[in-house]
Amino acid sequence: MILAIPVVYYSQLMSVAYGGSAKQAGLDGHVIQPKKLQDIAGR
Repeated sequence: MILAIPVVYYSQLMSVAYGGSAKQAGLDGHVIQPKKLQDIAGR
């Protein structure tokens, strides 16, 4: 079984933490989508 874990940069996490959207944080450009983080950011 292969697990696919999305790699998220610290700057992207901080952008979401300070209220930025998923688009502003650049979460839409990932090959493996960080779905839970996108949900928090409000997509």
